[in-house]
Order: sequence, then C-alpha cells, then structure tokens
Amino acid sequence: MQATLAKRVLLVGILTVQARAAVPAIVEAQAAAPAATGMRWTDPEGKPLPFQSEDELLVFLRTADVKSEKALSGGVTFPTKMLLEKEGVRADAIFRQVNEEKSTPNFGGGRGDLYFRDSYIYEPAAYELSRLLGLDNVPPATLRKLHNTKGSVQIWVEHAMTELKRFHDNIQPPDEKRWKKQLQMMNVFDALVYNTDRNRGNILITPDWKLWMIDHTRAFRRNPDLLDAAALKQCERGMYQRLKALDEAVVRERLKEFLSSFEMDSLLKRRKLILARLDKLIAEEGEEKVLYTYTEEHAPPQPANPQ
Repeated sequence: MQATLAKRVLLVGILTVQARAAVPAIVEAQAAAPAATGMRWTDPEGKPLPFQSEDELLVFLRTADVKSEKALSGGVTFPTKMLLEKEGVRADAIFRQVNEEKSTPNFGGGRGDLYFRDSYIYEPAAYELSRLLGLDNVPPATLRKLHNTKGSVQIWVEHAMTELKRFHDNIQPPDEKRWKKQLQMMNVFDALVYNTDRNRGNILITPDWKLWMIDHTRAFRRNPDLLDAAALKQCERGMYQRLKALDEAVVRERLKEFLSSFEMDSLLKRRKLILARLDKLIAEEGEEKVLYTYTEEHAPPQPANPQ
C-alpha cells in the first residue's frame, strides 16, 4: 500500500515552464543552508522566533527545557509533541524515538522490503540533505534525548493543515501551477532518499500555501535503484544544478552521523540515476520541457485548519 501511495504522489502534476538562472557555484551549492527568517518560525502564539539562522534554532531544539509533552495519535510512529522553553523563548516541537529494523517486512500484496528500518535518525538526515540541495521545505531537525531516550526533535510547523485534510475538504490551492511545482520538487527529493512512506498525512501546508515535507523515518533505504524512474519527468532548475554540483565527500561528511555506509552508497547511486534520467530527457525533449524555475512567491494567506 505504501509503495502505491509513494508512486501516486510521484505521479502528481507535471508542469512545463521556461527555464532561467545561472548555475550556482559548487561551493555555494554544497554549503547552501537557507537562512531562517523571523517570519518563518513562530511560537505557539504566532510571534516570530528570535533566531537569526537555522543553526541557532537547532541549538535551541537540542538544549531547551521540556515544559510539556503530549503523545500524538495517528500514524505509525507515535511521536510526542513538546513545548520547549529557553531564556524566555518558547516553541513547539515534535520528538520521535521510533527505531525498528527488520529484514523482510511485508507491506501486503506479497511485497517485502529488505533491510527495512524505521528510525528517528533519518529525520535530521533528511533535513541536512535538504540543506545541501538548497531546499527550505524540510523543517529543521536534530538529535536529542527525552527522559534518557534517544530520538530526534523537529520544529513544529504551526498553523498548518495536512494534504489529507486539504484533499478531504476539497480545498483548492489559489495557484495550481505553483502548487504543482512544489509537488514535483518533493517527488525528486523522495526519489533521492527512497522514501517509501510519503502519503497525504505527512505533507503539511501553511496558510501561504508552502509545502512542507515531514516524517522521513522510513526513508534512506539501502536500495540502489529508484522507486519509479519513469515518473521523474521534470525537475526544478536550481535543484537539478545542485544535484549535479554535490560533492560526494561533502555529502558523506555531513550525513555520516545519521547514515550507514551502505545507506550512503545507495543514496549516491540514486543521485546518479536521477541525473542520468533527467539528462536523457533533456537530450530527447529539450531543456525547457524538463527543467523549470520555482521562486518563493508567497501566495495570499488562505484559511488553513490546524494539523
């Protein structure tokens, strides 16, 4: 079922637009970490958090005191929502501690998944990889303990609804083309990390209609192939250039705390397969039909129900 869901998301909305922009410098592409703005992250009352960078936010997530905890229902990992506080700054966050490994679990229909692992460790891995790719739609996540239990902590996306809620309530995006561009960027990222658990429940939408990718505990499989190569038909230009510019040594250094050597090798092989697929399409169809440009143009805020 989860493979079907992943493929279903991969097939959502392909859009062709004119390409532009120069190739970013390799060093910039590898070090790219979108600066957090005061308006991006807020406290539970909606006030901007005072951090000047996402690195400052990560320190807060690792070191702030836990003021309250609430077990969340839904999903399969049973995370905990926490209220954190430090030096008068308060923020909600989510703590995940799941860490299960099986050799051949079955997801129905006779499908098994060798080397299956469902782990909190992949949350900060996904976040760090997104930074290397210049993306800013994976909420900052890092490692910490809760009651001496190891896990990951991730900033809570306030005032967001899930894609499941949007779908069930038939809430249409104000700019369908912009929305489809974001979906396609997610598709490429999920192919790269071999995410077997992308579904409508772990896609968040904030009132400005920005798409946020959460819950990557079942990503980073040791499979060196792609979930559905045929579904990859387009890529955002900047993301494509950063994929090409990635230095494997830099990737290994940044992700060595989170991924095994086998997981790292498979990730880098998938990167090559994605680029080979896109380059083939560019040669056959032309660059303008394969690469498109996405800029962060904030849509007018729309009513969004909490997740």
